[in-house]
Amino acid sequence: MRYSGRVVATLTKDNSLLDMLCQQWPDIPKESWEIRSLTGLTQGSYYVTDGVRQMVGRAQTSHKEILGVDRQRENHILRRLSSTNIAPKVIAVNEDWLLLEWLAGTNIASDAFNRPSLQRSLAKTLAILHQHPPLGYPLKLKQQIASQWQQIDRKRLSPRWLRLHKFFMATRMPTALKIAPDHMDIHSDNLLMTEEGLKLIDWEYAADVDIGFSLAVLLKGNQWNEIQQQTFLDYYCMQAPGYSNISLLRQQIKRWEPCVSYMMLMWYEVRWQQTKEQQFLSLAYPLRRAFALT
Repeated sequence: MRYSGRVVATLTKDNSLLDMLCQQWPDIPKESWEIRSLTGLTQGSYYVTDGVRQMVGRAQTSHKEILGVDRQRENHILRRLSSTNIAPKVIAVNEDWLLLEWLAGTNIASDAFNRPSLQRSLAKTLAILHQHPPLGYPLKLKQQIASQWQQIDRKRLSPRWLRLHKFFMATRMPTALKIAPDHMDIHSDNLLMTEEGLKLIDWEYAADVDIGFSLAVLLKGNQWNEIQQQTFLDYYCMQAPGYSNISLLRQQIKRWEPCVSYMMLMWYEVRWQQTKEQQFLSLAYPLRRAFALT
């Protein structure tokens, strides 16, 4: 999510974010707060400042819930990961909003994401995350897909898609190599290079998953070619004790790839139904074609 946007006059009918800020800092006049929308595929995040403090406000909405987002879970995950120093820290939370520290740093350009220096930093960051104990929030993939199936555009369904959906719902998931926390949405917009090193932002999809699934999401989601994948996995295996067997890891990634592709397809289809934005159809098209749904 890129940190830029426009001033927002009214966030909700009751201005709940502004109310939360005034409750947290009653000595600061209401008119001192500036709130700007932050752009991103899922939206719902805001830059907040009173001229001294800088924060990110993240909303809990019904659209977010359909996509599996829970700000209370995100709050707990970020608090438990605070010792890793790879994620923003929680400032405050209530039933509607999560307030996070604003991380000062440089956005990663999309063309820089594939550079060896960045891949080394990312491999180290991901290894730190995968070495952390599970957080108690396993990804319930089939439950999530079943819920999203009810939310997609019914006019886009076909008998073949129904058969494909039933296949995935009935298929046994691969046996895990290792369950560990994962960010689940790593791409250039969700990375910041700070004075303390590389940081991951936008943790709303984070969950405990098999590391093979985690790496499949990263490689598939960023459409890295074979050379880029091999380079990253080389760096990763040097950082991750116990998984230096890159051949075993690649096999596990391959086992997870169909599930990852279907998960991505469902996410794009739900976002299309929610927003009617053409970008989500464009993102879904290669996956639909791969599954012979076009």
